[in-house]
This record gives sequence, C-alpha cells and structure tokens, in this order.
Amino acid sequence: MAGLQGAQPFLYEEDCTSNVEISVSCSGLPKMDLFSKSDPFVTLYLREGKSYKKIGVTEVKNNTHEPKFDKVFELAYHFEEEQIMKFVVEDYDRIGKNDYIGATHVRLGELASSGEPMVYELKDNGKSRGTITLYAEEGISNKAKVTFYTRCTKLDKKDFFGKSDPYFEIRKIREGNRPVLVYKSAVIKSNLNPVFDPFDIGMSALCSGDYNTPLQFDVFDWNMSGKVDLIGSFRTSFAEISPEHGSINSFTLINPDIKRKKGNKYKNSGTFTFSRIIITPVHTFVEYLKGGLQIQLIVAIDFTGSNGNPADPRSLHHIGVRDNEYLEAIKSVGNILVPYDSDQQIPCFGFGAKLPPAYDRAHHCFPLNGKADPEVNGIQGIIDAYKYTLSSCRLSGPTLFSEILAYSKAVAESQMEEYAYTILLIITDGVINDMRQSSDLIVESSTLPLSIVIVGVGGADFTDMNTLDADDIPLVHSRTLKRMKNDIVQFVPLREVKQSSTTQFNLAKEVLEEVPGQVTKYMSDYNIKPKPPVARMFNAPAISSLEDIRAATQTPPNSSTGYTSPYPGQQQSNPMHASVPSLAHGAQFNPVGYPLQQPQPKQYQAKYAHPQGMAPPQWGYQAPPAGYPPPASPYGFQNYGQSPGPYAGPPGGNPPYPTAPPH
Repeated sequence: MAGLQGAQPFLYEEDCTSNVEISVSCSGLPKMDLFSKSDPFVTLYLREGKSYKKIGVTEVKNNTHEPKFDKVFELAYHFEEEQIMKFVVEDYDRIGKNDYIGATHVRLGELASSGEPMVYELKDNGKSRGTITLYAEEGISNKAKVTFYTRCTKLDKKDFFGKSDPYFEIRKIREGNRPVLVYKSAVIKSNLNPVFDPFDIGMSALCSGDYNTPLQFDVFDWNMSGKVDLIGSFRTSFAEISPEHGSINSFTLINPDIKRKKGNKYKNSGTFTFSRIIITPVHTFVEYLKGGLQIQLIVAIDFTGSNGNPADPRSLHHIGVRDNEYLEAIKSVGNILVPYDSDQQIPCFGFGAKLPPAYDRAHHCFPLNGKADPEVNGIQGIIDAYKYTLSSCRLSGPTLFSEILAYSKAVAESQMEEYAYTILLIITDGVINDMRQSSDLIVESSTLPLSIVIVGVGGADFTDMNTLDADDIPLVHSRTLKRMKNDIVQFVPLREVKQSSTTQFNLAKEVLEEVPGQVTKYMSDYNIKPKPPVARMFNAPAISSLEDIRAATQTPPNSSTGYTSPYPGQQQSNPMHASVPSLAHGAQFNPVGYPLQQPQPKQYQAKYAHPQGMAPPQWGYQAPPAGYPPPASPYGFQNYGQSPGPYAGPPGGNPPYPTAPPH
C-alpha cells in the first residue's frame, strides 16, 4: 500500500448532531370554555434569525386541564448553536376561534442536557396560566456504530496490461439529491475479487441516524496517473441491508456508460457483497450531558502590541460603539459554553502585557481580574475583566501560548478523575513565538479531557494557527517524536470566515462544532461511561431579555378555515397566517420546582491558580507554586524580558502602549 499517493482511506468525521424527541404535558390550565373544560393543543416554534419557524403541532386533547400529548416533537440538537424554542398553548374551538392560553421559551440545550423532565410556567401578559412539562429523549439511532465486512467479485478489468486496482466510496444522499462522502476504502492492488478491510462508522455519520437515507456505493479502479475509472455503482439504504431489518446482502455493480453502449447485452460490472454487518451500541454526547458532565471554560486573551494602541479606532482592542473582535468572540463562544458550567466561574487570563505598578516585563499567563483567583462570574465577568486589564496594562510581547497551554493541561490532568471536560478559548491576532513549546504541549494534552479553540482576529498571518489546528498533518512531539493521539485543536480566522460566509455568520458554530466528537472520543478512549441522568443547572440569560420576535403559527389540522385571532387587534381570516403572541405573552424561562445540582468545588483551584508568568505581588498576586510548570513538560519557559519598540501614550495619562513590538 505504500506509495499509493492520494489513495489512502477516508472516514467522514463523526456527525455528533443528536436527534431528540420532546414529549409534552401541561398542568393547571385555566378554564377557557363556558360549559366545559379547555380543549388544549401545543404549537412548537424554533427561532431562526429574527423570526420563528413552526416545527409542529400536537393533537387536541378534549375537555381537560391536565393534557398529556401523544405527539412528540423531533428536533436536531446542535451543541454549538443557541436554539431557542417557543411553546404556545391554545384552546381549540370547533368554530375556529381558538383562545390563547399561554407560552414559554426554552433553550434546547437545557432540555437536551437535563436528565429529568423540566417544568416551565406558562404566562400571558405576566399572569400565570399553568405549567408545561417537557422532556427530551435522544433517538435510538444516534447510539450505534456499524462495522462493515465487504468484498467484490468478478469486477471488470479496467487496466490494459493488468487487473484492476479497486477501491470503493460511500456517499449519503442528503436533501436536494446532494451526495456527501462518508467513507473511502484503501486500494487493493491487481485484484478482481477483492476482500476489503473491515471498518467502523457511526450511524449518524453514515446516514444521519435515518435508516432510510439513500446510500450510494461506487467502486473505482485506481491509477498511478491519478485518473480514476468507475467500475460500477449501486444505491441502497441501511434499512435495506441492516441485519435487523433488511435481507439483501449482495448488489450488482452497474456502469451507466457501458450499459448505454452495450444495451441489452450488458449484465453488470461485478458484484458487491456485505459479508457481515455488526451494529454496536455507543454512548453519545447527550448521554454524557444528561449524566451531569461539567463543561469548564478557560479564556485567554492576547494583549501583545501588534493589536495596536487601544485608543486608536483601528486597534483590535479599541472599545467603541460596536463590539471589537475580541468582545465578539467572547460573547459568541461564551454564550454557548458558560451555561453548561454549573457554578459559572470562568478562569480568565491574558498574555503578552506588562502590568502595574512596575511595568518591567511582559507576562504570559496573568489573571484578567487583577486578583490571585483568576475566576470571574459568567459572561459579564469575562467582559468586565477584559476591560479592566485593557485600562491598566501596557501591550507588549512577544506572543507566547506555552504558559496558558501548560496551565490548561494541568487543569485537565486534575480533572481526569472528575466528570468534567475543559475547553480553552484563545483569542489572538497572529504569529506566535514559542511554536515548538506550544506544539509539544498540545501533543501532550491530546490524551486529556481538553479541547482548544483558537479564534484569530485581525488580518495577520495565521500560518502557525493552521499548523496547530493539525487537520491535515498531525503534530509530532519534538523530543519524544510521538504523534498527537486526538485532534483537540480547532482554529477559525474570524475576519476571513466572516467575509467568505454566504449566510448569517455564527462564530460559535465554526469553532465548537468539533467539541462533541472530541468529548465522546476521549470518553471512549478511557472507557468512561455516562453517569445516570440527573437534573442539570443550566445557567443562561433569561430569554425575556431578548428582542421581541413574532412568527407565523397554525391551528390544528382539523380546525375550521374561518379563524378569528384570540389576540387583541389581530383579526386573521387564514389560520396559516395568524400571529403568534409576542414575548410579552410568556417569555418566562425559569423552570418551576425541579431539583438542581449543587455546584461542585473545582479541585484544581488550589493547585493551579498561579502558574509561572503571572504579575508581581504588587498587583495582588501570590507567587507561583514550586515545581510549576508540571514535570510532564521536558522544557522550561523562556523569560523574554522587556520588548523594545516605539511607544506612544494614549490620551488621559494612562500608561503608554507599544504600537508594534517585534515578533
């Protein structure tokens, strides 16, 4: 197999999207009919941009104030997105005049990650209108991987002087007849009856959890020149070949061009056989969340001089009317991750700045809040600490990642016995000066419960960041020559990706979409199984603080076409276009009375709160612990001392900032 350039196997990166089914019941609904109880039904909407999209509607439950609906809502849960749902409860009237009862707004992330049913208050104009109970269960099809044993027989000979060199590809066919490559086998040289190596693939990657998704199998003949010849193809679905449901295990390979030329004389170009198919249960990201997995965020921000004088509107650190790119990254990524951390305490660090009162040297891992304890409370705490540091430090340099990487590695090591996973967010503007140390630390960390997401701001050269991302070429330790075990780094150049995006840009989606797969890969490597489901404390801003958004709604299928809106001043003749009540009707988010997990103290604080490189004691810090960095790193950290460069003081008498210290 050596030397078959471009002919190596390919396995589609696991799609960790989970399909969840939401069951619904209500309690304590008010009486809306004069001579009988209400006839309630529930409509679900999902926010998309500045509007709501209708997902579905339950059946009507007649004459009850305590309905338990048979209909379940199916949604795809994306960890990397903020998915806000609106549940609207109405009383169905046979003459078409439905009465609004109440509504609530819920984040799908909270519902999907909770191991117990969640109870929410329904409201109408601030008045309580009963409760709605929601529970999300993951679809069973997400929890499996498939092992394929395959072979071909009597393949067409495609080479003039020898037999074919076959390999095959699998594509799942998505909406719009769009094929997506999910697997490519290795090439078997000079063989018309090849037996391919068995391979594993997750059910979500293979068919997005839907057994009926069309699958296309193409068998090719590989050539040294790079030219590829199709031997033959067929289409099927996992439902058709599954040992649980299907009965077909062999398919004829058809080459459309040959069939067109030979007509009725053409039979086939060989046979493709599934010798064996094994379905193995696997644990999913949602299962770990339901078991109480804690997501610990660490934030590190670049305060090197190449960002520019913050007083200059062109500076990447300039605080103006609009959020700068640092604030944009903090809010976008933080709003997704912070709610999964039960105590909301986020360690925040800066690197590349000189600190008061001495301003004598650059520091490369200092707490943003100016205290010995680097933790701040929630998103606003991160923003306040960032602005605090920006107002008192001097931007300097060089740009070093190794100390914050060593700190994060130590945190992750301390959590290996805990049910926790750490995500380090680094926001930086360009070239780093300790590439070897940083690369080695990433290799050492690739066996730990740690993901590293790097957001590049500005328009600098991000070649080093792409190298650390290691999507194409895995990192190798400079001393041990060991390759990284898992791909734990994701890099996104903010400005470049925003400019190339054809749709609404979502930074969090770009940088976090690989995290669920990284979590499950780590858990699988160490055979860590999900814990029993528990109620989860999901700390997110109240949805009532969001902008008022209206959306289209629809009455149940059996309702009358003559429709009068129950909302004051909104008469509609068509139920397909009736307005949903605004957030004023029921934007309450806080669940009612469900048990909450008590925040667990973080064991690493006392050990690793003060890694080397923090500011001197005059700024309120304690000395770093003896023996830091951890002995697992075979090298020490360099002291770059003072970075020379021209300085220009900003208005107001604050300490001067370097305009561009050399890297």
